Amino acid sequence: MKCCDYNAGMMREPVTFQRRTRSADGAGSWSETWATISGTPSRGHVTQTSGREAVLHGRKEAHAAVKIVVRYCSTAIREADRVQIRSINYNVLSVNNLEFRNQWLEIIAERGVPA
Repeated sequence: MKCCDYNAGMMREPVTFQRRTRSADGAGSWSETWATISGTPSRGHVTQTSGREAVLHGRKEAHAAVKIVVRYCSTAIREADRVQIRSINYNVLSVNNLEFRNQWLEIIAERGVPA
């Protein structure tokens, strides 16, 4: 889709972008947690792009890919981040600035991929 195909009224789904952070545990080691990235959009237009099943370690696992369109933000969203939609975590696969106009970001994310 083109940049002009989106509008603010389409951004109906609440989304939360998270980044993996490390914090010291006081015993010479660290622990990893996911923290919400400040300055990122909180609403987006979410559509499912594909779904499949895969056998991993003798179990069937569901994989679902979604396309999320959000308003452009100056805070960089990276492929190492994840997005939470309705309490379900999706790993970010790609981030695309639509038409390089700094209006909309198109994010492809997949559920079920190990982080």
